[in-house]
Amino acid sequence: MPPLNFYKFKELWHVFRKQMKKPFKNSLKIKSGLVSLLLFLSCFYLTAQNSPKENFSISAQGHVGYIMSHRNNMAHLIKGHIYGGELNYTFKTDGSKPWQQIHKYPEIGFCALYIYLANPKQLGNLQALYPYTNIRLNNLKRKISLNLRIGAGLAYLTKCFNKNDNHKNNAIGSNLNGFVNLRLNTAVMLSPSWRLDTGIGLTHASNGAINTPNLGLNMATVNIGIGYVFGNKALPLKKDSIVPLIKKWYPLILGVIGVKELEPPGGNKYAAFGLQAGIYKALNHKNRIGGGIEFFYNNATKKVWIEDSVYTTNIADIIQTGVKVGYSFHLHRLSLPIDFGVYFYKKQAYNGSFFHRVGLRYLISKHIVANVSLLTHWAKADYFEWGIGYEF
Repeated sequence: MPPLNFYKFKELWHVFRKQMKKPFKNSLKIKSGLVSLLLFLSCFYLTAQNSPKENFSISAQGHVGYIMSHRNNMAHLIKGHIYGGELNYTFKTDGSKPWQQIHKYPEIGFCALYIYLANPKQLGNLQALYPYTNIRLNNLKRKISLNLRIGAGLAYLTKCFNKNDNHKNNAIGSNLNGFVNLRLNTAVMLSPSWRLDTGIGLTHASNGAINTPNLGLNMATVNIGIGYVFGNKALPLKKDSIVPLIKKWYPLILGVIGVKELEPPGGNKYAAFGLQAGIYKALNHKNRIGGGIEFFYNNATKKVWIEDSVYTTNIADIIQTGVKVGYSFHLHRLSLPIDFGVYFYKKQAYNGSFFHRVGLRYLISKHIVANVSLLTHWAKADYFEWGIGYEF
């Protein structure tokens, strides 16, 4: 396998600082490094807590799997099975905060991941750094724990689209990308010190169309590995009575902005705006379901119409309106929303009739919510949404 290139994150930081010294143009030429950095910081809260000096583990795991061809025009990039490895630092919460008890004392950790993508010429390899949480799904008294692992951060791909020497890579338009990993895994304590981890997971990497092409990479892998627990193996867990839900309904108003580049690669970038209004019902401390209405205005849509000789100055022709149903999973102040929606007012065929969303929201204060999410149309990313909202 090619050697690890984590040192390139340092190089990218210097490039990022250099770019930020340049004035923004009207086309909003924001580099993918900025978006990915903000995504990483929004997720980093998971490891910003005080990590204990005792009862933490270090583990190494191996991966094998494949790249999913979610578009027919990217099948040429898939050359075989992918392989990888990761190093994890993990510690278990002790229930000192109510949300930790509600989620059965989840584990929190940080991962360095490497994946060989079986196509060194066009895709290279993927290296990712990301925080994660292991949320226990089964009874605490069982020796084998079943966990849902959720992580998000940064991924560096050594090969991306280049019109001169890598024009067939229509999946990745930038080296630096956002990264999401979902994994169903089990942990078996072989002894007081050694644990066996195994699981199956889905991984996504893309830049949210800030640089095209951006079909993104979706990967499915199975993993197995071994870990060693340091310090106090029998961590005392605090058990308090859980405060019942204060209220059942949570109205939310959210404003977002995004940046999108149209094909061909290297073109101008266009601003997109959105206004979301919805209401969610709390089923319990962890889960909420709801729905709402959304308004979209995307300058890229106007550009597409101009290219199709359908120029319009009427804002009503560009605005799109849709309704959605949604679910959100809550982990203390952090929530992970998933939306499924359909446009009921839309004068363009561009992007179809359905929209979807996955993201992160963080409750900054009692009512103020920060948002970062990825708007998609089926499996194709449209753009990252950054915003602020008010939860009543």
